[in-house]
Amino acid sequence: MSQLAKPVINSWYELPDSQTFRVTATDLEEGFIQIQYADGTFEGVDADIWAKLGAEEIEPSEEWLEELEQGVNELDFYELGGAPGSEAFDMSEYYD
Repeated sequence: MSQLAKPVINSWYELPDSQTFRVTATDLEEGFIQIQYADGTFEGVDADIWAKLGAEEIEPSEEWLEELEQGVNELDFYELGGAPGSEAFDMSEYYD
């Protein structure tokens, strides 16, 4: 495991306190990083804060992936810019 300076979308990370999350979106020009914890909750992180987190990239466990898959609901799809069945919706991008 190694600490990374820049967040990578769809990569999983672990904090020193053992919390795990994945990066779901970044806008480094605006200094914004969106993360999703293993329990499915989302949070926005400022790029300056990211640099101080001490997050290390890790491989996700099957348990986390299953938990996220079970927690997907229609609201999640709208947050991603499209509803199931719409052209804007791409399930593969959500689960990569």
